[in-house]
Amino acid sequence: MRQLSVAFVCAVCASVAGCTPHIPLKNPQTGDTVVCKGGSSYGLIGIPGRNIQERCLDDYQKQGYQRLPGSK
Repeated sequence: MRQLSVAFVCAVCASVAGCTPHIPLKNPQTGDTVVCKGGSSYGLIGIPGRNIQERCLDDYQKQGYQRLPGSK
């Protein structure tokens, strides 16, 4: 029973921490670079919100940033 509890806690921690890779982006006009990191946000009453990394990517790509070659 204890092993099951530990496994559950580890699984929850991994999902909250986000095991997603960091994605670098670069603005070709200014040369500025940024990194979008993984993770999740949660909305009201425990309903999952948008993924923080997806929101980061969307925001910067709207500003003209592009993913660097080799990033997922």
